[in-house]
Amino acid sequence: MAGNRNPGAHGATGAVSRLCKRPDTAYLAQSDRKRQPGTPYLVTPSAGDPFPITVSGRDKWALDRLRKAGRKGCTPITEPAPRWSAYVFNLRALGVEIETIHEPHEGQFPGHHARYVLRSAVSVIMERGQA
Repeated sequence: MAGNRNPGAHGATGAVSRLCKRPDTAYLAQSDRKRQPGTPYLVTPSAGDPFPITVSGRDKWALDRLRKAGRKGCTPITEPAPRWSAYVFNLRALGVEIETIHEPHEGQFPGHHARYVLRSAVSVIMERGQA
């Protein structure tokens, strides 16, 4: 029965989506955003053979920060980001060895924070023709 349908539901007759697009701008929906292709890396674990991974977005950012930090590692205090633990979780799922060291901190809100240290050797794989 047509009378029982939600007239504002997606796909309903006469439904107009005014939230997805404003007339003076491009589409605002996230699905319209173009994804950047990932960056290929070669991971050499402490035990085992090297293997390639491809990382993009915030996971790539975190991996680059860890590579730059070297043996001193990164903390959410020195390298602020909203979800360090999630980035580390995703990189570990790809096989990247990352150690978590729990450290106390003082200040107005004393407690503990994590220091993440890259334990695998990771290098960018250059494609042919790149310098």
